[in-house]
Amino acid sequence: MSKTPNLTGNAKTGGLTQACAERISAVDGLVLSRRMRKLLAETKDQPPEERRQAIRAQFTRKSA
Repeated sequence: MSKTPNLTGNAKTGGLTQACAERISAVDGLVLSRRMRKLLAETKDQPPEERRQAIRAQFTRKSA
């Protein structure tokens, strides 16, 4: 009998899905704004660095 617990695919790879992260954050009372939810949905298939750049672009101040 194996003492290794049965792990899901995400548990084996150490990944955290967006849905899991949202549930964890909800415990602390944190929720995504409509704007942020839309941005994440639009950049879903992009590599992580491109997603970070898109997020930064939304929140950095533009020089006049």
